[in-house]
Amino acid sequence: MIEVDVEFHRPGFESAITFRSDAPSFGVFGPSGAGKSTLLSLIAGLVRPDRGLIRINDRTLFDSTARIDVPAHRRNVGTVFQDLRLFPHLTVRGNLRYGMGKMQSGWSDVVDLLEIGGLVDRRINELSGGERQRVAIGRALLRRPAILLLDEPLASLDHRLRSDILGHLERVQSATAKTMQMLHVSHQLEELLRLTDDLVLLDHGRVVGQGRYGDLLHQVGSLGVLRGRGMTNLMHGRLLRTDPAAGGSVIELAETSRVELITPAVDLDPGSAVTIMLRPADVALALGRVEGTSIGNQVSGIVTRCTDDGNGVLVEVRLDSGDQHVVAEIGRSSRRSLEIEPGRSVMCLIKRQAMRCTPFRGSV
Repeated sequence: MIEVDVEFHRPGFESAITFRSDAPSFGVFGPSGAGKSTLLSLIAGLVRPDRGLIRINDRTLFDSTARIDVPAHRRNVGTVFQDLRLFPHLTVRGNLRYGMGKMQSGWSDVVDLLEIGGLVDRRINELSGGERQRVAIGRALLRRPAILLLDEPLASLDHRLRSDILGHLERVQSATAKTMQMLHVSHQLEELLRLTDDLVLLDHGRVVGQGRYGDLLHQVGSLGVLRGRGMTNLMHGRLLRTDPAAGGSVIELAETSRVELITPAVDLDPGSAVTIMLRPADVALALGRVEGTSIGNQVSGIVTRCTDDGNGVLVEVRLDSGDQHVVAEIGRSSRRSLEIEPGRSVMCLIKRQAMRCTPFRGSV
């Protein structure tokens, strides 16, 4: 568990950040300049707070009142920075050995987990961007840290490499969930949600929301950070089949045996677990099935929550025959004309091309 209650002041920037989390993996999200990287530097001991407390697993790393300030190299914190900070004069093996310090075990587990065994004799300048990312993550893991801090580790990668590294991070999470906490920092919401839906929202050096993503969508104070920055629905399911002629795939949603969605074609084997991403603005609501439309995905459900933040209304719908929810974004006039309130039966209309599917390595 991590507990943070700190203040940090510099010319042009002030922060007062307070939160605690016992989630095995959680994300810190916010716009550029919100204080995300500063927060990681404070936790890692690279920057000293002006006041406050930092504690990990009941071990105090910083306490201004008790005058405790554990040096960075003794904090048992692993950090992967955006610029990686690998040693170019060392081979991959040398970089990994540096991360191990005096540790004598764990090498094979980390090398196998990140699939970097074939790289250990190469120089850093001989690696691709994705390979360097995996080496940096491996070096941090070999410290056996109590917490691993990831500071925008995908920012410099293209889409294909981002997806590849996300897959490796998912495997790391699964393998270390009982022994290490992971804190992911990003200004890309969809990337964070591939890894966790436990979030801390930062803006202007302050925590403006904390909790499960689905709940944050219905906190007016959080919507200012989420709106316009990749706000999305995430649904998990399983690929049933792909029809090349129709140019689409059939996804059965998890926790149900009846709700199926037609999505753009997914290049995976039948039975593969997938995550569907869908913007709330791309979900339309109706009071019943709509005939004479090109929208084939029409799924019924019950409205569970409505949140009006002045810029629109977010309507949460629990889909029939399952526990999954979809959030639609509609206007105030639409809410009034359709009499949308909790308990109302509605039909969710979802355009096929509005959905994006990615592999999901968890269980569904």
